[in-house]
Parts: sequence; C-alpha cells; structure tokens
Amino acid sequence: MQLNSLLQHISYKSLQGNKELFIKDISYHSQKVTQSSLFVCIKGQKTDGHDYVQQALEKGASAVVVEERTLLSAGGKNLLYTKTGSIRIEDIIHNYGAAVVVVQDGRIALAELSAAFFDFPAKKMKMIGITGTKGKTTTAFLVAGILREAGYRPGMIGTIWIDNGRETTPAEHTTPESCDLQRYLAEMVENGCDCCVMEVSSQGIKLNRTFGIWFDIGVFLNIEPDHIGAGEHASFLEYLYCKSRLLQQCTLGIVNWDEPKLSKILRGHTCRIESFSRRGEAAGSVLAAAERTFFYMVKGKLYSCVKARLKGESFTFQLQLPGMFNVSNALAAIAVASHFDVATEQMERALVKQVVPGRCENVGISEKFVFLIDYAHNEMSLRSLLETLREFKPRRLVVIFGCGGNRSKLRRNRMGETAGHLADFTILTSDNPRWENPEEILDDIEEGIRGTGGAYVRIADRAEAAAYAVKQARQGDIIVLAGKGHEGYQEICGVKYPMSERELIENAEK
Repeated sequence: MQLNSLLQHISYKSLQGNKELFIKDISYHSQKVTQSSLFVCIKGQKTDGHDYVQQALEKGASAVVVEERTLLSAGGKNLLYTKTGSIRIEDIIHNYGAAVVVVQDGRIALAELSAAFFDFPAKKMKMIGITGTKGKTTTAFLVAGILREAGYRPGMIGTIWIDNGRETTPAEHTTPESCDLQRYLAEMVENGCDCCVMEVSSQGIKLNRTFGIWFDIGVFLNIEPDHIGAGEHASFLEYLYCKSRLLQQCTLGIVNWDEPKLSKILRGHTCRIESFSRRGEAAGSVLAAAERTFFYMVKGKLYSCVKARLKGESFTFQLQLPGMFNVSNALAAIAVASHFDVATEQMERALVKQVVPGRCENVGISEKFVFLIDYAHNEMSLRSLLETLREFKPRRLVVIFGCGGNRSKLRRNRMGETAGHLADFTILTSDNPRWENPEEILDDIEEGIRGTGGAYVRIADRAEAAAYAVKQARQGDIIVLAGKGHEGYQEICGVKYPMSERELIENAEK
C-alpha cells in the first residue's frame, strides 16, 4: 500500500519526503521494524518511540510518523528532538530515503493507520466490546461459548488469550495496542470469523487502542476503584470516564442495572441502552433478569442454578461458575446473545459446560477438600469471590493471595481487610512483585488484615504457601489460591519466570 493512500485516512500536520513510498508493514516497536515498513512513534509509560527513530530507520523503515511536540526549527532546519540528541528531518529524507509524517497524537494516528493498513477488519464482523472492573474475561468466554454453540464463528481478544478463529496465543495485555489489535482482527476475518468478542480495558480506552473501532454491542458490567495510581489512572473519576467511553462508540449498550454508579456511566452515552439484572424485582426494566438462584456442590464441583427471564419469558440455566457475580456475567452474556439467532436451549447447553481458565477453576487433588484457582486481584473481586464461596458453607474458607508490585498500596490494605473479615484463615504470599520487595508488599497487606483480628500467616514463596495450605487442609475446607489465575509466570524485576498455579497445587499435593 502506498503511503499517500494510508494518509487519506488520518489528519496530519505535514508530510516531508516521497509520499508514494510503498509500505509493506506497520509497527510501533523499533525491534519489530522490517524493510519498507511504517514506524509510528508513540509515548509509553517507560519509553518514547521518538527515541528509537534512528534504530527504526537503520532496520529499513521507509517512513516515520512523529508527534508535532517533538519538532523544533533551528537555523532554518527542522529538528526531531530525542533523549539522545536531535536528528535533522532532511537527513532522514536524504540519507535514508524515508518520509516523515507529523501528527498531533501518535496513538490516534497509529490506530487510524493500522485500521486502514489492514483494510478495516472491524467493519467485516459483528463487534462485541465488554468492559467492567471485574467479570470481563468470564463474560467474554460465556458470550463466545453461546455463539459457538449456535453455529457462529467468534474470535476473541482478552486477558487470557487471543483466539483468531484458527489458534489461540497468550495475551500480553487485556486490550492490545491498536496496531496488534487490528492485525488480530484481520486474522479473524481471514480465518472466517463472523464476530469478535473483545475485552475492553479502561487503559485500552485511555490509550486510544480501540480508537476508530465501532462496536455493534458494548457491555458495561460494574465499576469500583481500581487501576488508580502511577502509570494507570490519575483518579477514580478518570477511571470511570474511560469506562463510560465505550458507550460512546457502540450502537447498542447493554448495562448492569444493579450497578450503583450506573447513572454516572450513562452520562454522555450516545447509544441505545438495554440492561440486565440479577435482582428479579428489576425485571420489568431490563432485558434479562434472575428470578431465583441457588448454589450446590456435586463431587467437589461448585454449581449455580438460575431461574431467569429473557424478554419476559422464563427459562433455567446452570453454571459451573459459582456465585452471584457470575450470575450477572451470565445474564450479560444472555442479553448479548439475544441479539443473535440463538435459542434459549442453545444458551442453556453452552452455559452449563463453559469453564474459564483461572476463574474459580477447580483443581481436583482431593476428595476431602476443594482447591480452587481464581484471578481475583483487587478488593472488589476478592470480596465477591469470598462471599460467593461462603454460600457453600465450607468447614473453613482458606484464601492464599498477595498483591502486585508497582500498584496502589491502598488496594493492598483493602484486600487484607477483606480477607480478614471474610476468610477463616489467610495465607499472605507473593504475587507479581515486579520491581518491589515482596516483603514490603506483604507489610502493606498485613497492615490491612491486622485490624480485623482474622487469623493469618505470611509465607512469601508462593509454592511454599500452596504446600502449607494442602498440609493444613481439613475435611470440608474450600481453599482458593487467588490473584494470578491463568497467568503462567511470576514477574520479578522485569523478568517473567515460568510458574503455573495448577502445577503449584498439584506439586504441593505430592
């Protein structure tokens, strides 16, 4: 594709150099630049793409996109300023035969250019975007499972993996960078997918990763303070605003009628609104609602059984995913599926067999107690998880968890308080310490749990913590290892070391 053809789809300040250069690929990472590719500079939390223009050119980039803020004129020459010094624009043009495109916002330009380069794949599928503090992954799996049961071919993008309709690959971010996102969508179209179910994170919206994608259906699940701090959101108001933006880039918004802050989420929405509720009394105002729910256990597996209404008609479904929050997730999925050609019988069959990696996942190592893996990694999700497991009346409810490094300390305190109030016994351990000292993270959690009077121990090594839980387990206990779920690594000082939660538990049993 020629550069000038791509530039027809964006607003740009200026173009210097040959506008008819042929572009073979598009990239925002200098290490991934290939011959005749377009390199788009974006600013990240730790690095700025403008500092790597020289490397991109040396690797064969035929054009670079830079932000206006990085350019200054001196002595009649235009200069690109980077942390290693300045580069003359005319040198880029004459020495490398490259073109320079100047834009206001590199991230928006990357999103628009990527969509155009991959021929606007989002327009060729039904797009379903799901946002919320918790439940995005489970709801996405449920929606995709129902649609697959009904004969559709959904692709999926989310926290656990990318499913392009032919294969799955582990995900690095809940919502990929716009260039990667458009590439995945193009693969789905090529592989015959007719719809895409996508988790839309607040960071993905804030960083314009989904810019330019129009969703046929946008789903809002819930919101509580999270992802607030350095490198994330400056405040809860910003977090809330980013979540609400999904309802400004979709045709139909399906929202949780039970969410206390729903009115704030709906401010400024531009889409048609429908809703779902797990409270039967709200059924007159919503599309899908639960009338009656009960939980039970069979051979160490936890189930939810729900009598529900969809568009006023009653039906019953079961889940291998316990808890009222998963009832909400299922109702959201049912509401989405009702806009496709799906029978309630197909919904029922899909829901009862759907499991989600790392979400209340049962590791069957013993007949005398239940050991679960769950991704709960903030106060809201941990509270919901523990309240749910209480419904099954275990002899003891034991939780093992830690908190990620380089994240809010308030989150750690609150998670400690939550565990102290709701669990019978807590084992504090390491999660992803990242660049922090694991023991200092445990100090922050302990500060929260200490005031509750709840029983606990500290075992920083996660494998040792799991082994301790198995050794101390009693008949009728429910034990949950929370925080990492599907993740197959532990991140320490910038390195991701292989680590499987399931293997930790299975090895502990030996």
